[in-house]
Amino acid sequence: MEEKKVLIDRVGEKHSEYVEEMKSQEDFFFDQIENIQKAIEEKEAEFDELLQEERAKFEKLLQEERAKFEKLLQEERAKARHCDGGSGTTENRRLMKEQAQHFINCHVVVEEFKAERDELIKAHEKKKVELQKELDAALTALMEKHRPDTFQASSL
Repeated sequence: MEEKKVLIDRVGEKHSEYVEEMKSQEDFFFDQIENIQKAIEEKEAEFDELLQEERAKFEKLLQEERAKFEKLLQEERAKARHCDGGSGTTENRRLMKEQAQHFINCHVVVEEFKAERDELIKAHEKKKVELQKELDAALTALMEKHRPDTFQASSL
C-alpha cells in the first residue's frame, strides 16, 4: 500500500514536470513564432519602402524620358519648318527633305498607334457594358425564378 502511494506520488510529480516542460516549450515556440512574425512584418515594411522608392525613381525617369522625347519632337518640328529649300546646296535640301519626310512618317505612325489604341479601349468598354447587361439580365431572371410566392400573390 505504501509503495502504491509512493508510486502515485512519483507519477504525479513526473506528470507535473512534464506539464511544466510542455508549458515552457509552448511558451518558447510561441515566442519564436512571434519573433518570426515581427521579422516578416519588418521585411514587408522594408519591401514596401523599397517599392515606393523604386516607383518614385521610375516615375521620375519616365517624366525625364517624356521631356527628352518632347524636346526631340520640338527639334524635329523646327527642322521641318526650316526645310523650305531656299538655302544651301542641292544635297542639303535633299537631306532636309528626307529628314522632314522621316519626321512626318514617324508622326503618322504615332497617330495610327493612338487611333488603334483608342479603338481597342472603346471595344473593351463596349464589351464591359454588354457583359454588365448580361449579368443584370441573368440576375433578374434568377431573382424571378426564386421569388417567394407571397410576393406574387400580393401583386394580384
